[in-house]
Amino acid sequence: MIGELHNSYAKGLALHKGFNRAFTLHGAHYLRLIENVAYEVKGHTVFIEDAIETNNYIYKNLIMKTMRSMSGLNTD
Repeated sequence: MIGELHNSYAKGLALHKGFNRAFTLHGAHYLRLIENVAYEVKGHTVFIEDAIETNNYIYKNLIMKTMRSMSGLNTD
């Protein structure tokens, strides 16, 4: 619920064996997720929370081996 993030980004990160989502965009606008890798993360790897989030840029991310989570939503 942070709002507009014109100068914020996550770039070149590697997430391995995460116990929850890699990225959650909740009320975030203009955030950039660029060239990240998420491997063996539980639940939605990139989760757009309310579908009101706008103008976010998700580009060239590698998501592999997403695992089922029992602690999140039913869709996780």
